Amino acid sequence: MLKKWSITILFVALLLSLAACSGNGEKAEADGKSDVIEAGIEGASYILPGKEDGISEGDQKSGILQVNLKIKNVSKSSIRLSSYDGVKFYDGDEQLKPKDSVANSNLDLSYDTSSGEIGPGKVQKVTYFFDVEKDKEYKIGLKPRLSDSMKEANEVLLKLNTKKYADSFDALQDPEKALIAYIDTIYLDKDNADYEKYVTADKAALQDEAQKTFRNEVKDGVGDSISDSEADKHYATFKSILAQKAKMKATTTGNANGKAIVKLDYSSVSLEDLYKEVYKYKSAFREKTGIYDTDKGDQYALSKLDLVLNSLDIESNRNPVDVKMVKKDGKWTIDRSDEFSDSLVDVFAKGYIY
Repeated sequence: MLKKWSITILFVALLLSLAACSGNGEKAEADGKSDVIEAGIEGASYILPGKEDGISEGDQKSGILQVNLKIKNVSKSSIRLSSYDGVKFYDGDEQLKPKDSVANSNLDLSYDTSSGEIGPGKVQKVTYFFDVEKDKEYKIGLKPRLSDSMKEANEVLLKLNTKKYADSFDALQDPEKALIAYIDTIYLDKDNADYEKYVTADKAALQDEAQKTFRNEVKDGVGDSISDSEADKHYATFKSILAQKAKMKATTTGNANGKAIVKLDYSSVSLEDLYKEVYKYKSAFREKTGIYDTDKGDQYALSKLDLVLNSLDIESNRNPVDVKMVKKDGKWTIDRSDEFSDSLVDVFAKGYIY
């Protein structure tokens, strides 16, 4: 009888020992450690990839999370980790896959989601993308391949709490707010509280550039008889007209890694017919007075310039403009190195509608 009890006690102890080992293994995996790799989440942020598979307008619950991992190879063999077969994503009991089609060179987003070869004792940073719901918890599973061993690595688990990255979700549409505030402040002379909150730019230099652009356009339409100071007075009128009549809709389509793409639709005052409208007043002066004096005709037309500006048509853009923006010191500004982004001064100061 005593022998039977001894065997039973030994069997129970063995089961408890196995359970303890299993429990320790799960804990180690959940902590991102195994005998092959040590892994951790260095940071994460929500992104808009510049495609239709980002966050749709009005969607406040889900998006694409860019997760940056730090992987250390603690084995004696080189390893590889690929999103195609080495990275899993778990929503409870449901197994999902990372996104493998996130790429946009304008946003520094790359197709390459493989770690490449990580040598023994080496550390590498890799980035993966996941479709997630806001404020929800998931697990990332990592199972590297060993290059010179028949051994199969155990899967390592990392806990991912998307609530930690809610601020980046809420900031995804900041570039469009910055763009509207930029146009309002620089070109329309309108107060917009979002300018100080979201925009960094040399306001005085940009406004001076816009004024000179308008001045040159008016001289092309009216003639060199108009002085700089007179042209500048009419620019104040033009900005006032824009503030009343111009309309804009900005939509952030891409936002990642401190870069953004904002689709801009607009309607504004076109100056393409400025010369034609001014010439009508010059002709009317000659017909009315019988005086064929160019300077006097120019002065008469110039006296009607405010009327001309107010009479010009409002035109809508033929195609949306993709404005590229960059983040500096936590705020947004226009990427002036991009041709289309740099065309804003032509639209709102030169009166050219694309």
